Amino acid sequence: MAAPEFVVQAGKVINPWVLRVAGRVPPAVVLHHVGRRSGKEYRTPVVAFAARPEQEILAVVPLPWGSNTDWVRNTMSSGTVRLTRGGLDYLVKDVRVVPAYEVVDWLARVPSVLLSALGIEECLVGTLHQG
Repeated sequence: MAAPEFVVQAGKVINPWVLRVAGRVPPAVVLHHVGRRSGKEYRTPVVAFAARPEQEILAVVPLPWGSNTDWVRNTMSSGTVRLTRGGLDYLVKDVRVVPAYEVVDWLARVPSVLLSALGIEECLVGTLHQG
């Protein structure tokens, strides 16, 4: 689902303010990505959760507006993304978009219920590495 135009415009006003607290108040993080055409560095506030479906730790970023947003396309283009939370940087490698129903069993109860209740259909997922 694409973001309605009023949400896009509101985000341009609100995101600079949200960036001031994102990364300090879980589950909010700052997602650092590079424009696929411009090469410009961007910072986007998002929500992210850690998941452990197997031995690896995954970062799970819900995509309420789907996978066609600029920051998702930038991230998919590079294959990696950096997240900042609590003053620590995390590198997320091998990013991919997966249906949300695949990740709900990997998450703790509250994030899992929230994904389902909010009708999130897709998530950005990648292997989480500190540093």
